[in-house]
Amino acid sequence: MNIYETVPHGIHCTQQFHREYGANALLPEIHWADLFKFSKLDHAKLQALDTLYQSAVPLALQVFDELDFDVFAPSAYEPHGLGLFDRLAQQEEKLLQRLEAESEDLNEDARHQIWSMLLRGGAVLVFKAWLGKVKTGQDQLDTTQFDELSDLLFIKTSPFELAERLRVKANSAQEHAFLMYGNEVYLDRFNSLETAALFVDLGVYDAAFLSLRDDRVAEYLKAKGCVTDEQIDELQCALNPLFCTDLTPKQSYIA
Repeated sequence: MNIYETVPHGIHCTQQFHREYGANALLPEIHWADLFKFSKLDHAKLQALDTLYQSAVPLALQVFDELDFDVFAPSAYEPHGLGLFDRLAQQEEKLLQRLEAESEDLNEDARHQIWSMLLRGGAVLVFKAWLGKVKTGQDQLDTTQFDELSDLLFIKTSPFELAERLRVKANSAQEHAFLMYGNEVYLDRFNSLETAALFVDLGVYDAAFLSLRDDRVAEYLKAKGCVTDEQIDELQCALNPLFCTDLTPKQSYIA
C-alpha cells in the first residue's frame, strides 16, 4: 500500500494524518539509498536504518501525542517545560527493549550497524528523515527546525551495555557508517565521552584530531592516556603552520 494514497489532500491534513498514525507505527516508507545517495549503503546498513526508524520514531511520537506537542508548529523551537524532556528520556529503556526484539532475527552485521548508529545519533537521524518525508512527501532530511529537541533522541546508554543487549562485540573491526546529505556528514557525534574514547580505540577517529576540535573531549582523552598535549600541538602545527588562531574551528562531538 502506498501510504500517500490514503492521506487526505492538503499539507495540514497530511501532517495531521501522520501525527495520528505515526504514533501507532504506521510510518511512510523511506528509501534510504535514495536519501543518502552519496553514501554506499549495503544490506546491513539499510536494515539498521529501517529498524531504528520503525522503533524510535513511534515512541517519540507517542510522547508528543500524550503531551499535545506539535512537531510541525514553529513552537517546536521552544519545548513546553521539562515534561517533554523527561518523558523522552523515559522512553530510552522502551526503545532498547524494542530494538532487542526487532533485531532478534537480524544477522550480526545488521545488529552491529544498529549499535554503531544508535551511539552516534541514529535515532536523531531517522526522526529527521521522518519529519522531512511527512513535510514534503519526498525522501529528504528536515534540517530547518527541531535540532535542539532532536538531540534528546540521543540515547545515553553505555556503548558496552548496548553491545551486550544487541549481542554484538564492542571491539569488533566491522565498518562504521558515515552518511552524507548535502554538504553535511551525519552520524558524526557521540552519545558520551566513553563512546568517543571507544571509537578512538577502534581506530575510527584520531585522538589528536578530536581533541583539537573539542576541548571537553581533549580533557577526557588526555586523562585516559589516549593523547598528549604534545600530540595535539603537533597536529595543530601541521594543520596551521602560520599559527592563525581562527583556522581551527571548534565543534561539540558529544550530544
